[in-house]
Amino acid sequence: MNLGLKGISSVVFSLTLSAGLSAAPRLGLSTTALPTVTVPTGTTGASQIVQAYNLGSGSLNLTASVSASWLAATVGAQTACAQATGGCYPVTIALNTASLAAGTYTEYVTLTDPNAVDSPQSIAVTVNTSPVPSSLTAYVTQTQPLGSSPSTEFYIFTSGTGVTGTVTTQSGGSWLQFLNGASGIIASPSPWIIEVAAQTGQTPGTYTGSVVISGSSVASDNKTINVTMIITAAPIITLNANTTVQLTSFVGGPVQSGAVSFNNSASGTTLTVTGATASGSFLSATVSSPSSITITANPAGLPVGITSGTVTIASNAANNSQISIPVELTVAPAGMPMILTGGIVNAANFAAEPLSLGDIGSVFGTQLAPPGTNAVNSSTPLATTLGGTQVLVNGVPAPLYYVGAGQINFQIPYGLTAGGLAVVQVVTNGTPGNSRSVSVNAAAPRDLNFNAFLAGNYGAIVNGGDGSLTLPSGTSIPGFKSHPAKPGDTIIIYGIGFGQTTPGAVEGQAATSKAPLETISNVTATFGGGFTGRATTGNVLFSGLTPTAVGLYQVNVTVPSDSPLGALVPVTLLVNGVQSNPVYLAVSASGQ
Repeated sequence: MNLGLKGISSVVFSLTLSAGLSAAPRLGLSTTALPTVTVPTGTTGASQIVQAYNLGSGSLNLTASVSASWLAATVGAQTACAQATGGCYPVTIALNTASLAAGTYTEYVTLTDPNAVDSPQSIAVTVNTSPVPSSLTAYVTQTQPLGSSPSTEFYIFTSGTGVTGTVTTQSGGSWLQFLNGASGIIASPSPWIIEVAAQTGQTPGTYTGSVVISGSSVASDNKTINVTMIITAAPIITLNANTTVQLTSFVGGPVQSGAVSFNNSASGTTLTVTGATASGSFLSATVSSPSSITITANPAGLPVGITSGTVTIASNAANNSQISIPVELTVAPAGMPMILTGGIVNAANFAAEPLSLGDIGSVFGTQLAPPGTNAVNSSTPLATTLGGTQVLVNGVPAPLYYVGAGQINFQIPYGLTAGGLAVVQVVTNGTPGNSRSVSVNAAAPRDLNFNAFLAGNYGAIVNGGDGSLTLPSGTSIPGFKSHPAKPGDTIIIYGIGFGQTTPGAVEGQAATSKAPLETISNVTATFGGGFTGRATTGNVLFSGLTPTAVGLYQVNVTVPSDSPLGALVPVTLLVNGVQSNPVYLAVSASGQ
């Protein structure tokens, strides 16, 4: 499971989880990523303006830092605006790009106010100094149909408006497309997309075509792009578009590493990565398997803020030279706990989304506890200080499940105002960190799963009859037996974020094991739907907090007689009108 599940029984999981804003300014941004700005090579780009909002009280006192010398940022004076009662602060971003060689660059402007909630925040600035290219080469496999994944796409940036594109292929049929605003696919102006994909039955070889761009208000945009398609049986290495490895550390802190895996879109071939080279002295990269590398970033000597670099690889892929991996290392000040942007998530699937009353949340960041801390709260009521660390929610210490240097798991109080915001701050050995806000709803149900143990997004579901896990026959999780459920069985679905109970629960305290149990009403369970083709509802026997656990909920439900059968039957819960994430269980007619 994603929650660091330590033990399971038919009744209880033993979990080790690996009112509004106070008076303070709160930083908001009109955008955290500017659209790509096209700048002719050797020229200075037009300045860009981003609005910083004060969504709280008082005044923001913002400072701006940049991750590259070609960027500069200036924060303007506070002005009244409709977007925020606390006012707007225009941030002017200058693009001193004249010295940049042709290429695409992404760097960052970071805005900070140490007294503001949701600070710091960064704005990604991407500039393209490459003119419309004269030629493009695409490597594809023999089976790619035109217009569907995994076709090869090239983004073309123009400076003017009124662009049209005329496509011609000299050989091979209709394997080339130009997606443009005139056809309604992409709004004018740029970017445009040139898409290449082999036709069914097209044999390996080299094919040529062209896209003639015309009609642009900027003359340099109007040119012919010669496009070459190479259909190859060699490996074709792929990486998710715009994939950036994001690592975090602090001044004087440890090196940080991240893994990158590659795919091979050419069936019947074997991809072998043979080397990796990193730009910048703070980066290094090593090959960890024939299809993956490990990237390591060292914060030594780097300033506070974001430092960027790139890793290139060597492999036996036909398109090896086209692959590079951008890397960002965020360096925080020494000694201060820092919650990352988007670093407050639910502990079920680690998604940055609203939490609920009584929910279990995870905080991700740097220096959240002393290095090497791995502290677990093993008794109830849960302590609010663990490993020298506290998590304050609206200024009040919250119950803690687990504390580590990079992650903390805590419980949201039941007494907050549903539909509002909560301010979360980490205090380590008396040193307060930055504050981040999170929305809190009455309910945000999330079913638990076993992703840490096996693939398939199987739910943390137990058969109430024999305590087995409802997994396909032959599935092995040490210490537990497993087999499919069958229609008529009572199963127990575990989750978090179901909200307040009747009678009311108290954060940090274990649920009672004696009547009256803390229950949740208005809960339904649906089996099937999606790829199973139909859905059916089970009979819910009990829904509420799991006895003797803290913040853990369970729904006891009968598998309906007409449930779909199979190794992957989806089940979802509806809790007071709010739908949970789907998880899967195995269901067979015999339960074997």
